[in-house]
Amino acid sequence: MNRASRLGFRQLRIFAALLKTRNLSVVADQMGLTQQAVSANLTTLREIFGDPLFARTGRGVMPTALALELRAEVDEILLALERLVERAPFDPALVVGTLNISASDYAHQVVIAPRLGLIRQQAPHLKLILSEMQVDAVANKMASGEIDLVLSLNDYVPEHFSRRPLFDEHYLCVAPEGSPLAKGRVSLSRLARQPHVVVSPARANLIGSADGWFEAQGLKREVILSVPHFLLVAPMVKAADAVAFLPSRLLPCPGLTTIRVEDDAYPPGYELIAAWHPRSDSNPLINWLVDLLAS
Repeated sequence: MNRASRLGFRQLRIFAALLKTRNLSVVADQMGLTQQAVSANLTTLREIFGDPLFARTGRGVMPTALALELRAEVDEILLALERLVERAPFDPALVVGTLNISASDYAHQVVIAPRLGLIRQQAPHLKLILSEMQVDAVANKMASGEIDLVLSLNDYVPEHFSRRPLFDEHYLCVAPEGSPLAKGRVSLSRLARQPHVVVSPARANLIGSADGWFEAQGLKREVILSVPHFLLVAPMVKAADAVAFLPSRLLPCPGLTTIRVEDDAYPPGYELIAAWHPRSDSNPLINWLVDLLAS
């Protein structure tokens, strides 16, 4: 058996205490042990180091030359173990590192951008990589550590991942400025007949998140264009003289006007969350950043 494998924290503490007090009974009282237990641990130390370490005298024990030589290294090990257990309070100002935050352009714009100044102020040495969320790959990338934090909808995050709600969002309907649809309220059936621009970040198709809701109302909307990012909606709506549903936090938007729908009939909104792998539950950097983003 490797001799080092027999060396434990208690033996090192007894060794250090004997160097200081040079008395087995005093060490036993200080550590809440019997004198026999101290002697047994000292025997183990002698076997490990192949040296008596402490010689008995009429007034206690006297350290050998090897014991005195080991003193500095043992003190260093004990101090390192104390630091390992008694961590200093987390201070973001001392963090030097990089975090990868995966999200849609919408989440980066409405969550990260408004708080970036505060992040930089509190953690000036922290670097951020903002990446586009890939729904089909998010689980593997979080498991591998390629992504540290995701800003997303609950449905896009594996159930066993840790999460925290950030806010609830709702949709509003928009059209180009000057659109006749902005005069008065528009019926849902009339709105469904308008050309629609939808956002489909996960897959390139002409399916938007509100299609199922329209079908539940007995309507089918006329989708003419699909874009991968929310920030492309405004120029496309204006160019195509179309309508679209946008999250409220992206409005007002230059060149667009809000359309009022009869009976305030809008597609259901969603809850935006921050999510991370369970192994990061105790990561103070992740906890600090999520607290800041949720504030």
